[in-house]
Amino acid sequence: MNYKEHILFTDSDGTTYSVDIPLTSNVKPEELRENLNLPSYIDLNYHAMKSVMVILWACVNAHKLHEWYPQVFKKRVSKNPIPALVFGGAAIKIHCMKANMQCPIARELKDADFVVPRNQGDEFFEICLNLDKLFGTMYKSFATLNDKRFNWKRAGERYRFTTINDINNNGIPKIGMVDVFCNRINLRHKIEIEDAFKFQKQNLYTIGLENLILSKAQYILDLPRETVEELKQHEQEHRILSYPYYARDKIIIGMEDKDIKDICAILLDHEIGTGNDMINLEAMKKKLKGDKKLALTVRLNLKNIVEHSDMLKKWMSKNEASTVTERINNLLKELPVVDEKWDKPWWNVGVEI
Repeated sequence: MNYKEHILFTDSDGTTYSVDIPLTSNVKPEELRENLNLPSYIDLNYHAMKSVMVILWACVNAHKLHEWYPQVFKKRVSKNPIPALVFGGAAIKIHCMKANMQCPIARELKDADFVVPRNQGDEFFEICLNLDKLFGTMYKSFATLNDKRFNWKRAGERYRFTTINDINNNGIPKIGMVDVFCNRINLRHKIEIEDAFKFQKQNLYTIGLENLILSKAQYILDLPRETVEELKQHEQEHRILSYPYYARDKIIIGMEDKDIKDICAILLDHEIGTGNDMINLEAMKKKLKGDKKLALTVRLNLKNIVEHSDMLKKWMSKNEASTVTERINNLLKELPVVDEKWDKPWWNVGVEI
């Protein structure tokens, strides 16, 4: 077979990261999915999801990789398995059948993000940057100078690396970024995840349904009031949150449509309760009682879905929309109500997304 070099990225110092085309793979993601005991409905047509299977399998077996692949790892990578947890759209597809295949509420998956224990962050990073040597060039990742600067500044709290996250019909790879948080997701708000590591398999290698809802509903920002017309032109005015105490010259913007879809997928596929694969209301209440600012943002975003329930009919049937709004209302009845009235940002405005 004739191989042709394809340059993935040229760094600012002139360093090039390339791969030979056609890409190679010596692993079957379907078999890894089965080995991990993950649901068969998970759509592996997305390259990002194939990579998730590869990464999760490698992390589960992190303590054995040096024995199985001594040509790649000269010494033990980790003494123990790494309880890597997926969040974001990939985690929704793992948990929710309706977020996969041809379901109207399913959305495109462009990347995958992870949370790992801080004391194993370096080990996770090392494994991910060697996946191409283990499983083929289809899983190539690398750290650019920008990635290295980002990682150095965060001193073990957060990592980034660049990876192949898509392959077009002609076999040409596209690159994207993988975000790795340690112990907590720190974006508009801080969501502690440490308690989820011990439930890795029970939560299907994700941060868990409750944390997924919180991580989606923590999205918030403000914009000048004059941007309302622009939002209407782009059919995004439903994202304006109702909060009368905020500065009059500003509007508050909530979740993107993709995040609304993800929350709806969770609520369609999972009842509220304490059993396996159910949304544990008490766990959500416990986290929000300790963080009034996060609680307010979550309430505003969830309430906004109910107030604009008509838009849900673009993606689901009338009965499904009714199920979503009913379950959100049941959450809102129990989640903490915040009495504070803030007229300026109560969220992290310096977030890097």
